[in-house]
Amino acid sequence: MDFDYFNYKSTEKVIKGSLILSQPLMKDFNFNRSIILICEHSSEGSLGYKLNDKIPTESIVSDLNLLIKEKLFLGGPVEKPYLNFIHNSKEVPSCIKITNDVFLGGDIDYFLRSLKTIPNKIKYKFFSGYSGWGSDQLDNEIEENSWIVINDYEPSFMFDGIDDKFWSTFLKQFGGKNKIFSNYPKDSSLN
Repeated sequence: MDFDYFNYKSTEKVIKGSLILSQPLMKDFNFNRSIILICEHSSEGSLGYKLNDKIPTESIVSDLNLLIKEKLFLGGPVEKPYLNFIHNSKEVPSCIKITNDVFLGGDIDYFLRSLKTIPNKIKYKFFSGYSGWGSDQLDNEIEENSWIVINDYEPSFMFDGIDDKFWSTFLKQFGGKNKIFSNYPKDSSLN
């Protein structure tokens, strides 16, 4: 098989708010079939959260608030005890705007109180740990074809049902080689 076919160069540059999707042949088990929201990208490094690695509620043994446990995802392999969240409420004090209708963190007590008073209006996800890259590391990985960069997407999908098939479903909608990549098996020996 001609693996050069999978050397697909992303035409978009990574920015704050980009989604990066791991290429189908990525060997790093931490990022296999990952969809990551980039929340910080600068000359000093990059930080983001995996959107599609749900932690089963029944496996969480800490005394976290149930509202957190129900929407807790593994954000990445770095500092797993670190807890942060994304949401769609610009009203949360000290939150940081990532992209249209997506905000990072803020006053967690205010946020949890808001969830109890207007639960159907606020969408959110919590993350244990994060995905991080040093200076120029992410740009180099993109140049080496480890990631597909997507900047044009509807942000509301981040809060809806993302399951283990979502990587394929999401990638398929961008057509071209992305549609072909989306059908590539998780285990390349099955191809």
